[in-house]
Amino acid sequence: MKRCIVIGGGFSGLTSAVYLSKAGFKVTLLESSPKLGGRAYSVKDKETCDVIDNGQHILMGCYNYTLNFLKEISAEENLITQDRLEINFVDENFELLPLAAPKIIYPFNLLFAILKYKALTTEDKLRFISFFTKIPFYSNRDLERMTVAGWLKRENQSDSSIKAFWEILVVGALNTNINNASAKIFASILKEIFFKGNKAATILIPKFGLTETYCGHAFDYIVKKGGKVNLGESVIELKSNGGILTEIITEHCSIKDFDFVVSAVPLYAFNKIKKDPLLNIDLQLNYSSILSVHLWLKKNPLKEKFYGLINSPVHWIFNHLNHVTMVISDADELVKHGTEEIFNLACGELEKFFTIKRTEITAFQIIKEKRATFIPSNEIINKRPNTQTKLLNMYLAGDWINTGLPSTIESAVKSGKLAADLIINS
Repeated sequence: MKRCIVIGGGFSGLTSAVYLSKAGFKVTLLESSPKLGGRAYSVKDKETCDVIDNGQHILMGCYNYTLNFLKEISAEENLITQDRLEINFVDENFELLPLAAPKIIYPFNLLFAILKYKALTTEDKLRFISFFTKIPFYSNRDLERMTVAGWLKRENQSDSSIKAFWEILVVGALNTNINNASAKIFASILKEIFFKGNKAATILIPKFGLTETYCGHAFDYIVKKGGKVNLGESVIELKSNGGILTEIITEHCSIKDFDFVVSAVPLYAFNKIKKDPLLNIDLQLNYSSILSVHLWLKKNPLKEKFYGLINSPVHWIFNHLNHVTMVISDADELVKHGTEEIFNLACGELEKFFTIKRTEITAFQIIKEKRATFIPSNEIINKRPNTQTKLLNMYLAGDWINTGLPSTIESAVKSGKLAADLIINS
């Protein structure tokens, strides 16, 4: 039985470990922290004892790699799924502006959703539809020369439509603003969401905390297949000889008994490991933050599972019944602020949009994920490394690998599957 070491216990590492275990490999997963999940995990709030996520995540029906992974570990039932696209956007004073696809055949259901979206004027809707008809015909060469802002301007998208739709979509999907994001990456997202059938455009939300949604299931799967998961095991050096990785040194031990290695850690963590110069990666990533404000209310008046906020620094609010979570993406400036200032902002937006007063809040918790995702700019999209390294038995995984996708859960899972497939077929 061939042995594989997987370094990193986030989505990408767990994906590689699961598929390698399925193929009969003896897998040992090394995770430096005392928990699995990487940058997508949940914790128990000390004051309320409720489970909260480090950053609420939306999944899409087009996330085929993620959905197949969750199905493999018997965790697909941990998601709340839509039959068709439905997003309840909110303007000030709790004015609901739903973007909802009716029960008619695709793609006419998405067309009708746009036509009925009250946040757009009739002229905005016509320009919107015209833009969508052109997306499949744009070349990558043209797109990689433009930012999303430049692309939208070129296609005559109005300021109001940008505020009411495009900015929310870009920030939610790419965790950066339209001035930084590559039009090429955004186009790939639009094609996946809106051009791959009705299911692709639907939204999925975890029923439970992220850790409870997938980490335990993946752990059990690996162990049942005869693998090991070692928590609190930091890799400090990778030794090689003759173009082959020969030894992994951790803070606690030396590992030599393996055939393959997958490094599934973020680039900044990979760069901290002492290693062969052949593994050096000439790539500088800029990161973008996600800020989550969890608020417990005396009485929760919200009915829907989530809402999108128009013209607000807060992009999404998720309803967990006993508490709500306000999510601010592209939050690099806000994460520098103190707890009280962030809490005041959240209270102001909660009252402005949902008429919920500060006196209704009984507790709150703020979580800052400062390096949540990398910014998918034109400067780096063609510089991302491939899965296979210059060492024959060493592979890379992570959302920063060349998956053709932005820094999402789907990119992380796809990268893990790509690494596993290359090893299995080697």
